[in-house]
Amino acid sequence: MAKTSKRAVAKVDFRKLYPELYRESKNIVEVRAAKGIFLAVDGVGEPGSQAFQDAIGALYGLAYTTKFTLKNAGLGDFAVPALECLYFDDPATTPRDQWRWRLQLRIPEQITARTLADVRRALTEKKGLDTRAVKRIAWAEGRALQVLHVGPYNEVGDVYRRLAAEAGARRLSCTGPGHEIYLNDPRRVAPARIKTIVRMPVRAVRT
Repeated sequence: MAKTSKRAVAKVDFRKLYPELYRESKNIVEVRAAKGIFLAVDGVGEPGSQAFQDAIGALYGLAYTTKFTLKNAGLGDFAVPALECLYFDDPATTPRDQWRWRLQLRIPEQITARTLADVRRALTEKKGLDTRAVKRIAWAEGRALQVLHVGPYNEVGDVYRRLAAEAGARRLSCTGPGHEIYLNDPRRVAPARIKTIVRMPVRAVRT
């Protein structure tokens, strides 16, 4: 009897679909980010705090379990993308322990709330992981300036100032929130080699 096999499914890779949004350019470039679907957790506190780490664990737990659930069922596959974070407060005027943030991972739009509900139940039953804080959201960032930062996270503030200055030179205003995309794992690379795409939404200055 001939062996049967599952039909290979196309793998969604956002870095290939939208290369301009993940390009590692040390020169400031303008991009436009259309609407996407994300898993997201909102929180308050210092980056790296326990709440921040718990949010990361919940996001990746749900994302990877969804990925392998769909792949094993022959219903689709996707590359879990780089972790992103939006920052909603001005770090110059807000204490770090009061920063409002949103951690997020992009997922294919075909992954519905119903699909996620089934995965959430399996995660709770098999691993005891509570993912109720993880939301499925639609978000469009729109027009933005972005640049690659290589170095420690505590130096990213200088990058935001560069983006603001460039926006002014282009007759644009920054609308926020600040957006960071983490391209590697800080536990595995030296601080001087950490890569972060820093992005700031902008709009034309009205005259």
